[in-house]
Amino acid sequence: MMKLPVNSENFKEIVLEKIRTYCDTNIWPFEYDYFAAWLNNFDCPIEEYLALQMLDNLIVRSNEMARSSYSRLINCEILSLLNERKVVENLSIWKWKERLKSGALNGIIRFCPVKLKNDQGESGGVIYRLMSQQLNTDRYAFSKAQNPPRVIILVDDFIGSGDQFKDFAKEFNLSEKLEKSIVIYCPLIAFEDGIIEVSKEFENLVILPCEKIYRNDGFFFGEDNDSFKNDQQNTHKEVKDFFFNMKEKYGKDISNWFGYKDAALPLAFEWGCPNQTPAVLYMDYSKQRKGWNKLFSRRA
Repeated sequence: MMKLPVNSENFKEIVLEKIRTYCDTNIWPFEYDYFAAWLNNFDCPIEEYLALQMLDNLIVRSNEMARSSYSRLINCEILSLLNERKVVENLSIWKWKERLKSGALNGIIRFCPVKLKNDQGESGGVIYRLMSQQLNTDRYAFSKAQNPPRVIILVDDFIGSGDQFKDFAKEFNLSEKLEKSIVIYCPLIAFEDGIIEVSKEFENLVILPCEKIYRNDGFFFGEDNDSFKNDQQNTHKEVKDFFFNMKEKYGKDISNWFGYKDAALPLAFEWGCPNQTPAVLYMDYSKQRKGWNKLFSRRA
């Protein structure tokens, strides 16, 4: 049975101070009060402690972080790859930036958000819009290409299990496009399971994420009998069992309580959480608890 550690109050102070600092300095693009209100949902000290542990392990990526990451990716890794593949003629980074911004490369390169035709979501679209400061994405839109471009760059915010990308790939006729073009898939963050699954199906697809996360980034990653993170009083199994019981109390009808396929990735973008994130971080209501204070939105 999970117990409240003896240093829980000190741990609470440290975590709350860290969150306040991140919010006040705009490292995290959220108001501190949202975190305080969310923590007030939990009326049990052990529940609050577990929620604080989740916040302590939270991975947050803002719009500004996304812009910076894509700038580095486009001007370093992608440029290097296209030089290696002899798509561009040993362009310097300055010449590359100049030609890219002027639209001079739109006969060679086209960008496309990872988004299903009938999908109203923001997963690939938000990244596509954020890139507009570096290049005119309308000028480089794959949908406006007259002929198959030599390079197609697919932009997305996250690849988790790979299931959603496979749906897109089918609709996009990715296998056919791989026969005619170099296709580079560039998610902002890529989970190792998703990279493995997509690579198995599309061997010629180049997967070039801005950032990778791994199974050990999962909130509940670890052997059952090992100590839970920095907690010397509780094992992983005791914490997982306790969190599972919290579902009955707060989210009985909520799916993906542990995150899709139990990934339990404590990940939040400024525009919302993926379904691999534990649902308690983004659920907007609780039938069992009136007046539930939502923390994040669900990434569409």
